[in-house]
Amino acid sequence: MDNSKIIRIPITRKQREINEYGEGYVPCYVSQRWLQFNTVSDIVGDTEVIMMNAMTIDKNDQPYKLFEMILEKEDLIRALKSIKPLTR
Repeated sequence: MDNSKIIRIPITRKQREINEYGEGYVPCYVSQRWLQFNTVSDIVGDTEVIMMNAMTIDKNDQPYKLFEMILEKEDLIRALKSIKPLTR
């Protein structure tokens, strides 16, 4: 096989992890923990909810779920919109 024609396209570690865990993957900036959101929501009554798992890596280097939460999508959007950058 002629490897001279292969062009390697580098990707970041973060992008590699998104590719592995899916679009619902949100990594912690300072640890090996992450949030794993389902990519589909559910409707309970007239409320849209999303399941989220807090994840880490176990002693065997495998994903391990710490806990699960079911959150209202509106609450997530409201909370994220309220965050402003720190000005220095």
